[in-house]
Amino acid sequence: MKDNNNLLEIKDLTIHYITVDGTVRAVENMSLEIGKGETLGLVGETGAGKTTTALGIMQLVPDP
Repeated sequence: MKDNNNLLEIKDLTIHYITVDGTVRAVENMSLEIGKGETLGLVGETGAGKTTTALGIMQLVPDP
């Protein structure tokens, strides 16, 4: 991650939820860069972690 022109830079985003059945690894070690003029789309099946990823980037995931 060398480009200083990045608008957003994420390194090793990891989000785990603790449930009664154990730990759910929703997002693990995700890294990305978004530069000026670039667009990002998150695509995946239901339950793939799209919303959790977006909430994690915005630091809106509640603590367990």
